[in-house]
Amino acid sequence: MKKLRFCTLVLSLMLIFSISGIVNAGLLEDKQSELRDLQKKIEEQEGTLKKIRDQSLTLDNQVNLLDQQITAAQLSLEAIITEVETIGLEKSTINKDLVDLEEESLSHRLVMQQAIKATYLMRRESLLEILISSESLAEFMTHLEYLDRVQNRISLSIKTLNELKKNLAIKKAVLEDKNERLLEIQTARIVEEQSLQIQMQVKETILTDLKLTEADYQAKLNTARAEQQAISNEVASLLRSDRKPVSPGDLKLVWPIPYRTITASFHDAGYRARFGIVHNAIDIAAPQGTSIKVPADGTVTKIKDGGATGLSYMVVNHDNGLGTVYLHLSGFAVSQGAYVVQGQVIGYTGGTPGTPGAGWLTTGPHLHFEVWYNSQARNPLAYLV
Repeated sequence: MKKLRFCTLVLSLMLIFSISGIVNAGLLEDKQSELRDLQKKIEEQEGTLKKIRDQSLTLDNQVNLLDQQITAAQLSLEAIITEVETIGLEKSTINKDLVDLEEESLSHRLVMQQAIKATYLMRRESLLEILISSESLAEFMTHLEYLDRVQNRISLSIKTLNELKKNLAIKKAVLEDKNERLLEIQTARIVEEQSLQIQMQVKETILTDLKLTEADYQAKLNTARAEQQAISNEVASLLRSDRKPVSPGDLKLVWPIPYRTITASFHDAGYRARFGIVHNAIDIAAPQGTSIKVPADGTVTKIKDGGATGLSYMVVNHDNGLGTVYLHLSGFAVSQGAYVVQGQVIGYTGGTPGTPGAGWLTTGPHLHFEVWYNSQARNPLAYLV
């Protein structure tokens, strides 16, 4: 009776684990599908944002852009939350697979131990002793065949164990990657939540500009254009280089921020149509306050703090002959004249309208990043590695 109850308990546990695995797989598939749908919506929203950015800048257009950026930030936040849930389910599945692999590995080790023991016992007897003790040649051949089967089982178990060991290593590496990704997106979630809050506050600030006429708005726009053109002229003067030419192989920079989404390219035609000025940079979308790390050793040549309403920027003259410029900064981590080394934090991104350092001529959080060589603005993508 006890044996029957024990067997029933084992079968019940096996059934529970089996059902749990099926449910988990179903939930994981649902979450993965939900995440794909959200990523598709984010791509569509980016397309909408691009169309608005390519339009001529007006007061209504800027408010519409902010609305769309808030929607984009909400979608990104929703995708992050869904990815956290997806990774949790993926980790649960991987952990179950690891347990199954460990159990299978243990089973094969036990089989191999028994086979080795049987082989050892067989080998203690010489072939002559086995032949003498066998009642017939057929029985002797049966003993030999058994020995061969045992040895084959050992070889097969060794091969299987090696495969299981590889699979375990792969599963553990995948699990480690999932844990690292989870840390990344948990940090990204905090940043996205802060960015969303900032943009919603900025919208309230921008709405006060609706009291302006469109003519007043365009006048402010022209003033901002003139300011940015003056900065460009100043940068050209600061980065006028009289150094000896360096090897092209030395003209390399690491990315100053961890993001790679470019919202306006170098000499972007849409940017020129929208703002009426040449875009000597790439604009890299980044949450407000992202740390900027200097892409090569050099000296901070210029820092301009625009305060609550003006445009803040920084210029760095690098030892390798290149110069870099950073606009719309929300804060600085170094002072003018400081010598900085590659990877050192020098400031923080901005660009959200109405926030300190962003300046008036901006449409959303990003880093405006310029690269200069021989007194000319160059395409940063030609130097970033």
